[in-house]
Amino acid sequence: MEQTNRSKLFDVFKPDTDALVYLRGGTVSHRYNTDFEYAFRQESNFLYLTGIAEPDFHVLFDLKDRTWHLVLPKRDSKYAVWMGYVNSADYYKEAFKADSVFYDDKLELVFRKRKPETVYCNGEAEAQFVSNFGLKTDSATLPEALAYCRSIKTDRELELMRRASKAASEAHLIAMKRAQTAEWEYEVKADYEHHLIKQGMLHHPYNGIFASGKNSAILHYVDNSRRIPKGSHFLIDAGAEYKGYAADITRTFPVSGKFDGVFGDLYRIVLRALAETTSGARPGIKMEDLHLHACQVILSGLKDLGLVHGSIDDMMQVNLFALFFPHGLGHFLGLDTHDVGGYLKGIEPIDRPGLRFLRARRTLEKGMVVTIEPGLYMIPALLEPAFSDPKHKPFLNESKLRGLLDFGGIRIEDNLVITETGYENLTNVPKKPEDIEAILS
Repeated sequence: MEQTNRSKLFDVFKPDTDALVYLRGGTVSHRYNTDFEYAFRQESNFLYLTGIAEPDFHVLFDLKDRTWHLVLPKRDSKYAVWMGYVNSADYYKEAFKADSVFYDDKLELVFRKRKPETVYCNGEAEAQFVSNFGLKTDSATLPEALAYCRSIKTDRELELMRRASKAASEAHLIAMKRAQTAEWEYEVKADYEHHLIKQGMLHHPYNGIFASGKNSAILHYVDNSRRIPKGSHFLIDAGAEYKGYAADITRTFPVSGKFDGVFGDLYRIVLRALAETTSGARPGIKMEDLHLHACQVILSGLKDLGLVHGSIDDMMQVNLFALFFPHGLGHFLGLDTHDVGGYLKGIEPIDRPGLRFLRARRTLEKGMVVTIEPGLYMIPALLEPAFSDPKHKPFLNESKLRGLLDFGGIRIEDNLVITETGYENLTNVPKKPEDIEAILS
C-alpha cells in the first residue's frame, strides 16, 4: 500500500524536479515533567508514505530519480532495555523496500552533498531544520500535495477502513445494549472500548463521546463521567482505528428502547435529513449543497412540530438553522478522523452561520470517504439570545422551545465511500426506530 502511496506523491510533481521531500516522523510524548509515556501513534503523512509505526524516524524522497531513503534513529543498548525498538539497518531496508537506509547522524551530510534547488517539508519544524544547511525550503506545497493524494483512497485503504467500520459498528451495538443497564456514562464507554481492545485495536481515532440527556447537546462532550438520568436518551459518537485508518459513527437512542414523545419526533427529523443527504451523495455533488439541504429538512421538521413558524425560505435567509444545527454536515475520513483534503488551495470557508464550520468544501469524487452527520440540538447558549433577536424571534415558538432547553441533542452519522455512480455505506448500525427498538427490546 505504501508503495502505491509513494507513487501517487511522485506523480504530483513534475518529472525530473530537482528537489527533495523531507518528513520527520512522530516522537513519543510524555505527561508533564514525568517519564509517563503516552501511547505512540505515528504522524499521519509519515505513516501514509512509509508504513512505519515507530517513533523518531525521518524520510527523504528524491524527486529527480524517484527514490526514497529511510533515516533511522541512532539507538543504544539503554534504549533497547527500556523500549525494545532496536533493529538493524538491513532489517528496515528489506522490510520497507527503501532504496537506502542510513542513521540520522548522517542526515546533515546528505543535505550538504545533494544540494537540491528546493526541499519540500512537511511543516515549519522540518523547514527550520533544513534551512540550517543553507537550503531553500517550502513548507506549504507538500502538505497540500499529500492532502490531494490522501483524499482519494486506494483499494487497500478502503479494505482497512471497512475493517475499522465493522469493529466500530459491532461496538456500537454492544454499547447500545449496555446503556440500558448502566448507571454511569463511562460504563457504556468501557464496554465499547473493550470490544475494540479484544481485537487488538489499541488506538482510538478520537475521544469518544458517550453522552446522556442534556450532555448530548455538547458537541465535543468527552467527560463521559455523569450519571445517566432515568428515561433519558443517549448519544454515542465513537469510532475505531485499524492500522491507522478510522471509522467515525454516531447513534442516538432512547435508553428505554422506545422512540416515543418529543424524542421520537425530533429523531425522525434528523433521520430524514440523513437519508436525504446520503441519497444525494455521488460524484459531482458539492458538500455545502448537501449541508444546506439538511438545514432545510431540519427547519421543515421543526415547523411541522410547531417549534418554528414562517416561510422556510425566509428562515434560511436569516440562518435560523444554525440555532439548531450549528456544525457541519460531515468531513473527510481516513488516517485522521477529520482527514485532510476538505479544502483545496484557494477555497475559503463560507462566511455564514452554520456553514463556517464545514470541514469540507469539495465536489465529491470517486474514492473519497466522507461522513454524513446531521444533528438537531436544543442549546440554551444559542436559543436564549435568539428569543430576543429581531431577526430570529419572529420565527421561534418561544414557549414550546423553552420547554426543551434541557432536552439535549440528536446526531446520526454514517461513513460513505463515494463510488462511480453513488456511494457505499461502510456503517452497519441500525438507525430506523423500529430496528433499534427490536435490538433494545
